[in-house]
Amino acid sequence: MFINLSFLGKEISLYRKIKELKRMETKKLIHVLTLQNAIKYNGKAEVNSTLGQILSANPELRSKAKEIKESVEKLVVDINTLSLEEQKKILKKLGEIKAPEKKEPKSIELKNAVVGKVVLRFAPNPNGPLSLGHSRQAIWNYDLAQKYKGKFILRFDDTDPKIKVPLKDAYEWIKEDLAWLGIQPKEVIIQSQRLQTYYEYAEQLIKNHHAYVCTCDSEKKREELLKKIACVCRNAKDTIEEWKKMFTKYKEGEAILRIKTDLEYKNPAVRDFPAFRIIDKSKHPLDKKSKVWPLLNFASAIDDYETKVTHIIRGIDLQVSDERQKYIYEYFKWTYPHTYYNGKLIIKGIKSTSETKRLIEKGELSGWDDPRLGTLRALKKRGFQPVAIRNFIKKARLNKSEIQVSIENLEAENRTIVEPIANRYFFIKNPKKIKIKGVPELTSKAPLHPDDPKRGYRVHKVSEEFYIEDELEKNKNYRLMHLLNLKNNIFISEEYDPNLKTKQIHWISLTVEPINVEIIMPDNSRIKGIAEHYIENVKEEEVIQFERFGFCKLDKKGKMYIFYFTHK
Repeated sequence: MFINLSFLGKEISLYRKIKELKRMETKKLIHVLTLQNAIKYNGKAEVNSTLGQILSANPELRSKAKEIKESVEKLVVDINTLSLEEQKKILKKLGEIKAPEKKEPKSIELKNAVVGKVVLRFAPNPNGPLSLGHSRQAIWNYDLAQKYKGKFILRFDDTDPKIKVPLKDAYEWIKEDLAWLGIQPKEVIIQSQRLQTYYEYAEQLIKNHHAYVCTCDSEKKREELLKKIACVCRNAKDTIEEWKKMFTKYKEGEAILRIKTDLEYKNPAVRDFPAFRIIDKSKHPLDKKSKVWPLLNFASAIDDYETKVTHIIRGIDLQVSDERQKYIYEYFKWTYPHTYYNGKLIIKGIKSTSETKRLIEKGELSGWDDPRLGTLRALKKRGFQPVAIRNFIKKARLNKSEIQVSIENLEAENRTIVEPIANRYFFIKNPKKIKIKGVPELTSKAPLHPDDPKRGYRVHKVSEEFYIEDELEKNKNYRLMHLLNLKNNIFISEEYDPNLKTKQIHWISLTVEPINVEIIMPDNSRIKGIAEHYIENVKEEEVIQFERFGFCKLDKKGKMYIFYFTHK
């Protein structure tokens, strides 16, 4: 039997044409926006500013931010060699592209949500401060609570006194991290302070034959559950007495309280799941005396009911929690909250909380705000803005699929926030002294911000001597930014000449003593150099831009000004 598959060739050909058109559209977008940026800055395009505009114009390119940046870097070199007039002619042929209107990331609609009655919660384990990944659940839950004029609860899931042991300081750290993001919970709950409440609910389930104390060997019990076999403990009549013995007689590992479920349940992890265990030596910073501790699925179910949680947003890896907790809700005849699942948000290069804690303890990291980390404290120290983090998280959306993003996506988002507000200054690494012959009496008038002359200028009186970091090549034109043109260390002219193909370099005059600067980079390396004296006006915690270097945040003033590098 012959089947004509020629139509497949046509579809493949059409697909290739569409793909090629998209590639050409992207290439044109990059070219046009780079030209527009060059013209905006008097003939000299800026890589990072252009990149931010490209990603704003086409958000689909965010996943390829690194590749796009490499293309822009190459194009900027070519475009910056053209005169301003040449740039304008090329742009006229290609056609300008209007900057897209900034829109708030779309929210989601909650099922059966009643305005004023919605209750959502964020439930971190306080074993460290919040990371960028943690902020996802906090931001979505809080924003949805605000949208429906509801209630947002911060709940510390801290009932593991043995493995993921809470840090005492982390309770306050998390509150501070949330406040920095603009998140203010209406209620704060600490589970480790509610043990008596959990005990009372457990006893009700035991008395109603919905829970039992199991003293079986753990390996044997696991095999029985896999085979859907009930153990002798399941139908014992004196379970309430056995429960009391968990507090007095039994030792760690000898008894567990289990919730009765359907032994035929398709997922073995749900079959008679554990609800309470014994911990003989608690490492908990707030409770070192208690012996019987609830597991997450039990304590979470009780708290969600008591605090009237209406909707839950949780990771898809916790879907089994719903299956377990619904048994508890069913036994008490409660209505289970509406649940939304989201896949993992994988941010390349971000260390886990447990790994971070281990490296801090070994002395390989300076603390939870070490610039190599993805904690909110580290990002804040580097100069990232909370609005940028919120926008970054909201644009990642909520869906069941795993999402992989690069830290460069966050940098692009942050750049749109800090670029309009950061004042500009000169910083020179590895300074070299040069003398330019024939320099007349000149005064440089460099704007604090190129788009906002109202902010004022950095006024420098200059002599023939300067500090620069560039290597000057023979017979090549250079321009000291906002000042003069030179060739072979000889003054040519003062005014910017678009027809004179020059490389712009930054500088510091020797007429005023520069300030010693150390910049701590994201890999924790240090770059030392000097900066113009106008940085005396910069306040600690302020983000500025060192021209041709990048955005930095001032950490400390002194004999040496300490900055943290934010990004390009």
